[in-house]
Amino acid sequence: MLTKEINIEINKATSICIRNNIKVYPVAEGSRFKIEVDNNGEKIRYSKFVSGKEINVAMTKTYKHFALTILKQQQDANSTKEN
Repeated sequence: MLTKEINIEINKATSICIRNNIKVYPVAEGSRFKIEVDNNGEKIRYSKFVSGKEINVAMTKTYKHFALTILKQQQDANSTKEN
């Protein structure tokens, strides 16, 4: 996960992810949670535990990370087409 602040609005990031079949949600494990990502049917569960208070921050960072990855891939694809 990126350590610096990601400069994209969460609503835009969530929209980009959902349009690309990526869903982020918490999964309870005992009294704590792990963040899971369903990326077109391929599920990835992160190993880091988060408390109930940290869920929104963790999900926000995850959505932003995946949205920026998608945008970069689209930009790279467009650059390749132009050359």
